[in-house]
Amino acid sequence: MGLTEIHQRIEVSDHKPWQIYFLTAAVGSGVGLYLENAIVTSVFRLTEGIFAGWSWVVMLGIQGALIGFVAEVLYEQGDGYAKSGSYRFGSKDRILLFRIGVMTVISGIITKIVPPVLESATQYFIIQTTGAVIALGILLVHTGSRDWNKATEWPAIVAGAILAVMPSIF
Repeated sequence: MGLTEIHQRIEVSDHKPWQIYFLTAAVGSGVGLYLENAIVTSVFRLTEGIFAGWSWVVMLGIQGALIGFVAEVLYEQGDGYAKSGSYRFGSKDRILLFRIGVMTVISGIITKIVPPVLESATQYFIIQTTGAVIALGILLVHTGSRDWNKATEWPAIVAGAILAVMPSIF
């Protein structure tokens, strides 16, 4: 079976081609790290070196995803109302103050705690954080979606999770 035939099979699958290629690269990288393959570790180190100046962007991405999940859990909104955890606030002004207060505290915690924890827990900070942002971002986009078919998105979620976790394990 040639590469063209493999690509054609991927094209007609239920998944987006980028997700299959991303999963393939993540699994290959994970296996390479497990086997301590010098090529994989060199590529990871090179990637980290090339994008070192952009680490703040992936940090903002993970912070945004985490804050998005918090907001999704705390707040329910519709066209005609805004509800914040409870319907007992009595006015939109109180809801606004509550929302600003809660999100300020949560974003402060995420800003002060998440960066040092991630930097100390990851061997390849940019690659691992990018994997987490991709997996969490896909999950966040579909949170609350009633018609989300998880079967179509699993390759990208698994690939992101592999890149986020595997380097720290091996």
